[in-house]
Amino acid sequence: MKKLVLTLALGMACVSAAVAQGTINFASAGPGVQFRTTNSVGVLATGAAYLADFYFGAAGSTESSLTGLHVTAAFNTGAQAGFFTGGARTITGFDGGTTITGQVRIWSANGGSTWEAAVASGIAELGKSSLFTITLGTPPGTPPTMTGLTGQNIQLQPVPEPTSIALAGLGAAALMIFRRKK
Repeated sequence: MKKLVLTLALGMACVSAAVAQGTINFASAGPGVQFRTTNSVGVLATGAAYLADFYFGAAGSTESSLTGLHVTAAFNTGAQAGFFTGGARTITGFDGGTTITGQVRIWSANGGSTWEAAVASGIAELGKSSLFTITLGTPPGTPPTMTGLTGQNIQLQPVPEPTSIALAGLGAAALMIFRRKK
């Protein structure tokens, strides 16, 4: 009998901890949200070639202090290209009803499976939203949409490869040397 009571108590504690976590609807299109992504030449981000992730922190957080959710969403195809639909996401460490700071970061998948890997690769196209606030939903209710993204677009910019940067630096140094000799 004691084991049964202990098992039930632990089960209830686990359920209440899981329910306490806040949620969002990680999608760039839907009620109150129309947030389309293009690359640097105006082509819509489409399919698994581009990934999006949600970064979050306590209300008022700075961009550098945000934590990645690390549950990526690929982009839609066809008429919905440029939008991603990631579905309900649980934001660990924040209860439902809490207002947090969020940011969407997007990159080309050829740079890696995370934003950090894409930045380090130097070959990915990168983009990110401005910071916005969102009040988290409480399960089992419907998670709120990311209305802070309304009216914005991300234009992915190619990151120059490290060898290109080094070559440009070498060219600038050569110009300085030739200019001095004259």
